[in-house]
Amino acid sequence: MVDESDTVKQAVVEYLKTADMEVTTERTVLNYLKTTLQLSQDVKAYKAVVSDTIDEFLAALDDAEEEEEEEAEAEEEEAEDAGAAKAGGRKRAAAGAAGGAAAKKSRGSSGGGGGGDDVLLHVDLSERRKARVRRYEGRLHVDVREFYKKDGEDAPTQKGLSMDPGQWARLARELPRLVAAQRAGGGGGAVPPAQLAKTRMAAVSEYKGTYYLGLREYYEKDGQLLPGKKGVSLNPSEAEALLAAAASITTAAGGVPADLPPLEPSAPLAGSGSAPAGGAAAAGAGPSKAAAPAPAPAAAPASGEPTEVVELGSNKRLSISHFGGRTSVDLREFYDKDGQKLPGKKGIALSPTDWHTLCAALPAVSGALAKRDMGYVLQLSGKRRVSLSEFKGTVYVGVREFYEKDGQLMPGAKGLSMNAAQWAALVAGAPGFNAALQGQE
Repeated sequence: MVDESDTVKQAVVEYLKTADMEVTTERTVLNYLKTTLQLSQDVKAYKAVVSDTIDEFLAALDDAEEEEEEEAEAEEEEAEDAGAAKAGGRKRAAAGAAGGAAAKKSRGSSGGGGGGDDVLLHVDLSERRKARVRRYEGRLHVDVREFYKKDGEDAPTQKGLSMDPGQWARLARELPRLVAAQRAGGGGGAVPPAQLAKTRMAAVSEYKGTYYLGLREYYEKDGQLLPGKKGVSLNPSEAEALLAAAASITTAAGGVPADLPPLEPSAPLAGSGSAPAGGAAAAGAGPSKAAAPAPAPAAAPASGEPTEVVELGSNKRLSISHFGGRTSVDLREFYDKDGQKLPGKKGIALSPTDWHTLCAALPAVSGALAKRDMGYVLQLSGKRRVSLSEFKGTVYVGVREFYEKDGQLMPGAKGLSMNAAQWAALVAGAPGFNAALQGQE
């Protein structure tokens, strides 16, 4: 009988490189092997091989993460000691307002990363805070982190959070809601945090009148989650920049995972009720009070739960509409009148088929947007298409119906244009929206 142990071992390692290790189990891996490999024996015959491979992978992963943390800590301490001596003990000035989310692709070392660190995408959230998509030791990570200057180059500090693709996907789904709550800071009830892993949360909190988005790892004590050292707190402009770049980051990180297993319920955050709610004390930048922003419009729901409306920003919405016995996907700009939001003329109603065509191309559209590829076109039915346009330096994703004039296709009035942040909100909200649409088609 052919020994397929090496084939199984290689398949397990490749699977684990992009798996969410917080929820992946041995059974998950065995099911994956059963559906992807054509083995001469039942997959259970290789259970011992799978178990040993998982143990070896986790041990190597722990060693790599520990090495990264030690290097970052040593470099940060070295930089702070040198800076204190040079400046006579003066504190480093805080970074100013965030610049645009200028995304730039690069290869090779990122200035402080260890061997095997390949940066696929680099996004400046501000002068000191950056988001990067990295491939380290063959595994993809989305890293949101604070940096300092060393020998004229950016070097990472310990203030940050490195997420696997599954954790980033959960954050990307929740970003529109969290950033909207941060933007509206100081209003009504508490803002529920987003659970990224069993002990990882994204939460909005307030410090000295400013609302921050904290991405943090927690630890459990006395039945409550308390904030740990791993994490970073983003000010409003940094969080907006992260939201604007979310679609590009998702594309660089391999797209939205086809299957995100449900997470185990976490213990409540310290100071919250029985269910996780906003109020995580964030270290680093310093937010410590529970945020109480005004209720934000429903954006991307938690964990892709069904929703019929996704708020894109600036009164633009993705929604399900029914007319004449037909179901449509409506992309439209609304206006306020007498305390209500009413549909405006700017917009387009797509058939479910056109919408599903668009959904299948979300990574491709996001990639074109990141590269500012003005030649990109996604053909929908008839003369409807998705394309990019630029106005005053800003690139928009347009879903629009065209008409023919003098042998050329010209953009018509039916359609909606979305900037990068609005497009990111659509991408993040698509899973929950599709769950709601599925029951109505």
